[in-house]
Amino acid sequence: MSDNNNQKRDGLRVLFPTLIYEARYPEFSAMEEKLVSFVEQMRDQDVEGKRISAEQYPSGYTSYFTHNALYKDPELLDLVKFMHLAADNFAKDHHWDTSNYQPAINSMFANINPKYSFHPEHLHPYSHISGVFYVKCDASSPAIGFKDPRAARWMMPPAADGMRPENAFHAKLAPEAGKVFLFPSWLEHSVAQNLSDRERISMSFNFEMQQKPQS
Repeated sequence: MSDNNNQKRDGLRVLFPTLIYEARYPEFSAMEEKLVSFVEQMRDQDVEGKRISAEQYPSGYTSYFTHNALYKDPELLDLVKFMHLAADNFAKDHHWDTSNYQPAINSMFANINPKYSFHPEHLHPYSHISGVFYVKCDASSPAIGFKDPRAARWMMPPAADGMRPENAFHAKLAPEAGKVFLFPSWLEHSVAQNLSDRERISMSFNFEMQQKPQS
């Protein structure tokens, strides 16, 4: 008699997955107007940031060059706590060593994308977890796009049926005000041109896994 428990089963294994974490900021409804006003006022007062953005970030504004440590601002304390929680979940879901290491935020900056602005393909060095939080957008705002990082897969690829985003070469996730996406910092991403008449406001941030203090 054969032992069914010892029989090998046909099927698939999942290797080298790219995991994207998403969550909604539970306090967003109460904080929405305050967050929009915070970013817009910073833009209006950031003369140097607007000058650099005009050179490095055509048709849009980013505080990356002048105010990239917004996680230290007391007005954003609750939002940053939410980002820390999301980063903790991201690290645990990846089964990283969270006994000896913990996510530590090292940058956070705001972006305003009016009509026709866009983000070219890029990644975030010197960090492990990157994310974007949407402060203001609508249904016509462009999605964030991710590129399959496995270069060898681009060599003579078979045709896919288009039914699964996991099997695509490019994947897109629609923005939603109050939502956050977290992804590996090495994952290339971009945002297509904003064709909406409404500005799209987001906050980008990065975490690195730092060793916990020794007790």
